[in-house]
Amino acid sequence: MSEPSAKPFLFCCRCGNDQLIAESPRCFRCARCGFRHYINPVGAVVAILTDRAGDLLLLRRAHDPGKGRLGLPGGFVEPGETGEDALRREIREEVGLEVPRLEYLVSLPNDYEYQALVTPVLDLVFTAQVASFAEARAVSEVEELVIVAPDRIDFSQLAFRSNAEALRRFVATRVRERS
Repeated sequence: MSEPSAKPFLFCCRCGNDQLIAESPRCFRCARCGFRHYINPVGAVVAILTDRAGDLLLLRRAHDPGKGRLGLPGGFVEPGETGEDALRREIREEVGLEVPRLEYLVSLPNDYEYQALVTPVLDLVFTAQVASFAEARAVSEVEELVIVAPDRIDFSQLAFRSNAEALRRFVATRVRERS
């Protein structure tokens, strides 16, 4: 896990002072008013989507971070959303599918590096199954859809290590279930 960006804040959000003191890699205190700015993980959600045949749906990312690399459908949780509601919204926005049933798999830390700022993220990973991917389409922020058998995943092409780890755990669980 990377440390957050060296100086993520230029000014205190309470008083506007530009003298921030690093008390730790995740806490910056304003020298004028004493307000502490903490860097805590941001909530995000991702889905491992399968069809009845057992194939997986991956996305080729159209934008940074990870432009051109593979990822799972998902994104950041917005204020007022549950993780499940956020994931259903993201799946609709990115691949145009409705998934009524989600199953929690695991939470994993991730680094989201964008515009020279590293944001710590906590990915909540869910699984979901659809009858088929026939209705899926590349929509928002997606260059193309990639449908692949679990044993054919090219882990080196994944944009985020949390996605790779989630898929490794998912595949390992499926192998154990079939044994």
